[in-house]
Amino acid sequence: MRILSPLLVLTLALLFTAAAPAHAANPDALWQIANGKCLPNSLASGDPAPCSMVDRERGFVILKDLVGAGQYLLIPTVRLTGIESRELLQPQWPNYWRYAWEQRGRVGAALGRPLEPAQLGLEINSAAARSQLQLHIHIDCMRRDVPGLLRAHRHDPLGKWMPFMLEGHRYWVMRLDADALQTQDPFKLAAARSEHAANAMGAQSLLLTGARFDDGAEGFYLINMPVNFDREEFGSAEVLLDHDCAIAR
Repeated sequence: MRILSPLLVLTLALLFTAAAPAHAANPDALWQIANGKCLPNSLASGDPAPCSMVDRERGFVILKDLVGAGQYLLIPTVRLTGIESRELLQPQWPNYWRYAWEQRGRVGAALGRPLEPAQLGLEINSAAARSQLQLHIHIDCMRRDVPGLLRAHRHDPLGKWMPFMLEGHRYWVMRLDADALQTQDPFKLAAARSEHAANAMGAQSLLLTGARFDDGAEGFYLINMPVNFDREEFGSAEVLLDHDCAIAR
């Protein structure tokens, strides 16, 4: 795999950041909904519409996405462009992944049946693969085949990044215990993978899904799909989600 310098990765990520939102009718739509509608409506009347929830204390809203039967988005109520926002790596910054995982039950509720943790995933795209200029975490169903494929990593050392090949694409996967989100933030775990990753967070895509290991213990798999321009991979772990939620049927 060709190794790109952090400067080149950053430059290319910025170029794709500028280009990707052109595919969206309004790349600021999510920010305008969260900050311009949901938050003021919640303050004025207690009604978070058009959002499903506004958490003013912790600083995020939950919005039902128009795409998918059960897909929701967590959107911070502060202006953060995306995964490359340096604020996310500050020690005391909110752990949006923990907040998003707490909201996972909304997917099953929308589908009319509860889902197992391994059937659910949280995901954020790279700067090159997104269409919106406000950070948001997808909350949705996993692709039906992925939980079984991840079981090959059920004996991996906890907290260690390991290579994971899927359909000719190279990912990295880390096994985490059930309490990981209480003390660990996936953004910071991704930045700690390497100096290269830390200097090019905009070129990372992350997915978190639940897991049950051989001893019955629950936990997580954290997956990193970095941008690889040689393979025309622009960093969208969203391909591991299924907005049609076939896994629920």
